[in-house]
Amino acid sequence: EQNLSKTAKTEQKYTWVKTHLQLSEYLKDYKGRQPELIDLLKSVGCDIFGDKDANDSTIELEEIDPFTFFCYIYKYGDVRRLQILQTIAKKLDIHYPEDEFGIPSANAQKVWMFPWRYLRVNNEIDTLWKLFYEATNKQITETSFVEALKIQNVGKTKLTEALFYVDPITFFPINGPTKPFIKEVFGIDPKFNTLDEYNAILSEIKTKTDKPFYQLSYEAWLWTEKQSQKPKFNKNAKYWLYAPGRNAEHWDTFYEDGILGI
Repeated sequence: EQNLSKTAKTEQKYTWVKTHLQLSEYLKDYKGRQPELIDLLKSVGCDIFGDKDANDSTIELEEIDPFTFFCYIYKYGDVRRLQILQTIAKKLDIHYPEDEFGIPSANAQKVWMFPWRYLRVNNEIDTLWKLFYEATNKQITETSFVEALKIQNVGKTKLTEALFYVDPITFFPINGPTKPFIKEVFGIDPKFNTLDEYNAILSEIKTKTDKPFYQLSYEAWLWTEKQSQKPKFNKNAKYWLYAPGRNAEHWDTFYEDGILGI
């Protein structure tokens, strides 16, 4: 789900894309300096950096991957996350963003792309850094893709959103808003299990439209929001129901439950 303001007054859109690309370049030099990235996030107002050891005691987080770095920015609402990104841009002297249209929100309860320290037993952080370098070099291997999906806390939605964070030109998030959008608007099945299948979806999207992925991400959110405002017919109870703000992907479940109102 994307947390975007529909009342934003700015005329500029997608100014954040250049910021993200430059930030990804910056992160490339910090694999061996991960505590500095954590300190940077703390300095711009991000919070909750407690890790856990085998005794279930809280300890300081000492390692982080580039995808999780981005997730920390986008666990907040549209105003705060833009402020955080702008502050980072100022600190690093990179392109200053004026908007955040089309950027998926990170789950505030599951920000990390890796599990607690005592559960990190398969070099999860290194696996994510490896995938990051491959992604920024546009050379992702099937092995790296699959290994990342095996990590606790990482699923297909979260992984494609993370890839989109680091390179919103090359990658597209397959998430709640975009799945029904590409299926209904472009006739593309959003299901995938492998890197080849994910890449096939990206290729098929490009055959349907010339719009960049970051624009489609925003338009998918707008489209899904619009669909959620439409009244739907309950085929069990034979009632039309109206549920403002309800996400389109939940309509079938809601109306087949036989609920007559909210």
